[in-house]
Amino acid sequence: MKEEANNPADSGLNEIMAARIEIAELNDAALQTQINDAIKALEGVIEFKIENGALHVSYDPMTTTEKKIEATVRSIGASIKAAATDTEAPHPDLPTQAAVRDTRVKGPPKDEQS
Repeated sequence: MKEEANNPADSGLNEIMAARIEIAELNDAALQTQINDAIKALEGVIEFKIENGALHVSYDPMTTTEKKIEATVRSIGASIKAAATDTEAPHPDLPTQAAVRDTRVKGPPKDEQS
């Protein structure tokens, strides 16, 4: 009987999503600290940045969703003005899919093997 591979990296479902969430009171340093702490604790978030009145988040859609990120922001008392999700053009300072796609450990090149 043939075994089927069950490797998530081979499933084609490892798309990285990028969300941009505009937050009303984002110029408040205390609120920014609360958002940082809350987003860091959220499973599935790869990286995030607060810039120009918006929270930019790169995340794994198999672990979290934009709605969970928004709910986390709202749970600390922040008001969301607008939100958008994209799969192709994350924030330029956040990692791209290619940058985080292959995290498997590889052996030495063939010419170095004995």
